[in-house]
Amino acid sequence: MTDRQPKPNEPHDQFIKQFVPVVLKHLFDSQTSVPVQLAEELVIDILCKAKERDLPVEIDPNLGLLSRLVAVHPTIIIEHYSGYLDLEDIDSCISRSRIYWELNKSKSAPERKTRVTKDAVRNPYPLHPDFPYTWIFTAKCSENSFIRWGAIPATEFGAAVYRLTPPGLSMGIVVIESLPYNADTKLLKMLGKAESAKRAFTDILKLNPQLELRKDIIEVSLKHCIYLEQFKSQLNEEAMRFMTYVKEVEEAYTKWVQERRAEGKIEGIREGKIEGMINSAKTIIGAKFGVEALNPQISDRLSKLTEQQLDEFIHQIFEWQQPREMIEWLEKSCE
Repeated sequence: MTDRQPKPNEPHDQFIKQFVPVVLKHLFDSQTSVPVQLAEELVIDILCKAKERDLPVEIDPNLGLLSRLVAVHPTIIIEHYSGYLDLEDIDSCISRSRIYWELNKSKSAPERKTRVTKDAVRNPYPLHPDFPYTWIFTAKCSENSFIRWGAIPATEFGAAVYRLTPPGLSMGIVVIESLPYNADTKLLKMLGKAESAKRAFTDILKLNPQLELRKDIIEVSLKHCIYLEQFKSQLNEEAMRFMTYVKEVEEAYTKWVQERRAEGKIEGIREGKIEGMINSAKTIIGAKFGVEALNPQISDRLSKLTEQQLDEFIHQIFEWQQPREMIEWLEKSCE
């Protein structure tokens, strides 16, 4: 157990830093906790840069509203607030965006800057593709914050999405708790609170098991469960509820894998029972601890296990919270 006391919003904010880069991985190269000032701890939650910098960002229909939001510009900053977004929070987002640009504009090609025309002036998005457009995802936002920054509904995105109107600000707000719940908003609802988040996690499990997005979100959820376990005794009520939602994904996935495991044993009669069990074990390792945990040493040790040991391994892995526990078990079993 770590002695570090997590900040109130940290567990949920950590989830979004894992979640967004994974679901946008085909469209953007994303970084998290991007430092924007050397003198103090001042970081951007998520910085997304389009893989195809000179083309319009592709909209992925599987990602719904989230995809349309990030498709507005090739450089996107996402800032996340689990509670109310107040005036100071917006000021901080503006500061981080501006400082980031000042630190990085010298690296940007000047010829890529858009020529200033009447249309360009009216365009709410930055003239330079490397100047970031910021989306603030927040559970709720005060009316005073909207008034101060002249927020207007961004009707092209639907309800609960706003654009801040001051020229050159290049920023919008998504009020997650005010979004209607539907297939289009489901991914964003996973980043919110209350029953809508729980419903969104449940609906993810209803997706086609072969869909890459479903597998990615389940993998993120499993990793986040491992992260939260470190702070379980320190979590507040909201964080505990969120952990419960994520845990349900893990439990449902466990049940699915166990069912597939039984199927695999039947298929193993034709294809080789041991080989089928090893493949099942590798699938679970990748989902729970990430593909990086499935290195050649682990694969070699799995290949040396008996059928009984493989069966025990697949059962035990759902109890382990850290890859080292798996490694220790394999080392002991392969002695």
